[in-house]
Amino acid sequence: MENESGQAQLDHVPEQIENRIQALDWRDLQLWSIGTLVLVFFAAGFLAIISPQLFWQGTVILQRQQQTDTLFFGLIALMVLFNVYLFQQRLALLKTRRELVRQLQIAERTARTDALTGLYNLRFMREAMTREIARADRNQSTLSVVFIDVDNFKDFNTQFGHVVGDRVLRDVAALLKKNFRAEDVVTRYGGDEFVVIMPDADTAQAGVAIERLAWWIGKWNVQEQRPYQIGATCGVATYATGMDMEHLLSVADKDLYTRKAGPASVQVMPTTATCECYRTIK
Repeated sequence: MENESGQAQLDHVPEQIENRIQALDWRDLQLWSIGTLVLVFFAAGFLAIISPQLFWQGTVILQRQQQTDTLFFGLIALMVLFNVYLFQQRLALLKTRRELVRQLQIAERTARTDALTGLYNLRFMREAMTREIARADRNQSTLSVVFIDVDNFKDFNTQFGHVVGDRVLRDVAALLKKNFRAEDVVTRYGGDEFVVIMPDADTAQAGVAIERLAWWIGKWNVQEQRPYQIGATCGVATYATGMDMEHLLSVADKDLYTRKAGPASVQVMPTTATCECYRTIK
């Protein structure tokens, strides 16, 4: 519940920053309005000094040239001071707006990113999949989804602890980013599950990506001396006209669990200090 509450608060951060930017825009409009009114007032003052008969129709005339000069230079001084004030206020507004825009970009990036792995989160995955389904319908193009589950992660987490478990999830996320194409959307679905959206890819192309992922995982397992190895099982679904997002994910999820229920490829080898759990990726 705490995570949901925190996520809900995080979701509202961009809206709050946008409201502050809108308030700045209103303040900017106020400054321009005040400036316009003051300039009109100054213009009227200058006209009154230069040609008083326009205002008083010759019945009231400034009596001394010295008074005219004093008023003239006084108005100029006031205009200079007022422009300095407006410049300072505008500078402060621009600086504040730039900072708020930077905060908005950070907030939007944080709202769509998983904090642990740095991948896109579930919220962004849903937005992206809705968008790609619409594009596939519009362009009559292919679209595949790969559901990835880290094998025996709960047992692994219990054996080695959550700190190591988090490190493994970050490593898996890094392998996924290396493996899939730049146009593929790699997301953390939740827990030890990941979803990859593959635009313009059919089932065969998704299968090639999965085989390549198996190679990356195998390389990771032998690269360093670790007390554990990782493995994963993948399920694939390819979009067909009329499918919605939930249906597409459900097909990929069922494919994943069908593969998990296939020939056993999990080995648990307890020793005095460690346990190796791995599954050959399918």
